[in-house]
Amino acid sequence: KIKSLNQEYKAFIFALLIFLCGIFFLQMQGVMVKFTGQKYSSFQLAFYRNIFGIIPIILFYYLSFSKSGNIKVKSLFIKVPMLWILIIRGFLLAFAQLCLFTSFIYLNLATATSLSSLTPFVVAILSMPILGIKLNYWKLFAVIIGSAGAFIIIKPGSDIFSLYSILPLGASFGYGLNLVLLRLFPKELPTINIQFYSQISAIFFSLLFIFFTFEFIQIFSFFDFILIFIMGFFGAVGVYLVMLSYRMTNHINLGPFHYFNILFAFILGLLIFDETPYDEIFPGIMLIILASLLIFWREKKNG
Repeated sequence: KIKSLNQEYKAFIFALLIFLCGIFFLQMQGVMVKFTGQKYSSFQLAFYRNIFGIIPIILFYYLSFSKSGNIKVKSLFIKVPMLWILIIRGFLLAFAQLCLFTSFIYLNLATATSLSSLTPFVVAILSMPILGIKLNYWKLFAVIIGSAGAFIIIKPGSDIFSLYSILPLGASFGYGLNLVLLRLFPKELPTINIQFYSQISAIFFSLLFIFFTFEFIQIFSFFDFILIFIMGFFGAVGVYLVMLSYRMTNHINLGPFHYFNILFAFILGLLIFDETPYDEIFPGIMLIILASLLIFWREKKNG
């Protein structure tokens, strides 16, 4: 039993490292959106994000080949159970991207990220009716502490109560429900196939959004094309790593670590856009770190 618990703890640490890499790539996606958002609409950027996001999926597929010539994932085009859930996941992805990209364009990076940091709380709440998971008090307490830290960071200000500040909350709902639905698939179904079909669905819905809004213009320069390509590539890699981590451990354990998004956003915003929201970050960041350490300590104690 002790050996089994130690293995679970090691699996959690490995999943956590993958998760942190994933959310860093997602923040780099936000940087690219902020660079290109002054020229192109969030509808168009979301569409390109999903188009170029197919490329990392294909790369991960070929990386699944073993040295013996066998392949762990037989094909990208396989019959999957609950296809309708994958279609819903695609819609949720497109919706969440649209909300988040718009907020990145009109808010500073740390503020937009802070406002979208309710994703783990959405995951925890929706896991109860959809997955039938009962939350332990200490896990719920850790999520609440992290959420409180996020709200302290986003002290009321001129941009907080704008229409654009509501959009990251929509992104939190879309991403949160997306992650909960991921747990409905059997573990035998490769993550790469789940993401592939979800990505195809997201392309369809993001194109649909453009069709009804007429928000499409030609890319102005090759440099803009490179930035948009990098945005799509980073975004797809980030989503894949987050999905992979959620299938490696109990997803609620990763909840408070979502708040490292804010830390990454603050650092990137400072270094790249000269954003210095010090008063917003402290002391809320201390509660976020406390919540993360609480999860880490409980997992270590259980191991």
